[in-house]
Amino acid sequence: MARVGKTEKNGPGLLFIVVTLIVVAVVGARFFGFMPGDKEEEAPRPPVVKVEDPAPPQGEAVEEVPKVLVFHSHASENYKPKDSHERGGKGDVVAVGEAFVEELALLGIKAIHDQTIHDQPRYSEAFLNSEKKVSELLAANPTVQVVLDLHRDGLQDKPDDYTKARANGMDVAKILFVVGDKDNDLLEENLRFAQKVSDALEQQYPGVTRGVRVFKSDYSGELHPNSIMVLIGDWRGNTLEEAVASARLLARVLEPFVE
Repeated sequence: MARVGKTEKNGPGLLFIVVTLIVVAVVGARFFGFMPGDKEEEAPRPPVVKVEDPAPPQGEAVEEVPKVLVFHSHASENYKPKDSHERGGKGDVVAVGEAFVEELALLGIKAIHDQTIHDQPRYSEAFLNSEKKVSELLAANPTVQVVLDLHRDGLQDKPDDYTKARANGMDVAKILFVVGDKDNDLLEENLRFAQKVSDALEQQYPGVTRGVRVFKSDYSGELHPNSIMVLIGDWRGNTLEEAVASARLLARVLEPFVE
């Protein structure tokens, strides 16, 4: 008993100290990662997501193809105050065609505007020349859905306001749609299409259309079922500005007829 008491008096035994040092060493080694065979714990990683290449486009890119053909059998026609026809060059009616085509483009419709002068040097051969040219253009552009021969009228002994109208708060030229019945196997189709366009014009811009007429002439209507001669205004009765305004209105009316 005396030995035990002496040991407590003199402090912890040697064995206790050794055990304590071993425990401290083991804990420290584990804390600092020095224990043999242990691996450093890694933070969990997110699942790997496989990124594939974008899917290839389906089908081919849609090309911008012409849907409307515009030409002028009488490309030398003018409006007052100019002479009735431009000699040796393009008349005002070509500028009207340009405005029409520009408006179609704004509506997303591509058009061919043939500005060939067919009525010079021989005015009498104008429709023969334009028919040949239109045949070539249609053969080269089978996507064309509408064919328009743009003119202006040449009326006599009519009131000053006979071919004038008001639309969208401005003066515009009235529009006459004409179909030729000579040697025309597509007369009924031409007439049907002309009437639809005229009716649509009247509905959207009342008073601007002069209706549809049939002339006993060959106006190349047999080349396409949707072929019409369009007379925008009159030489004496309208200005170029009024004709241009009407051409833009016509383009808006025509949009639903082009797929």
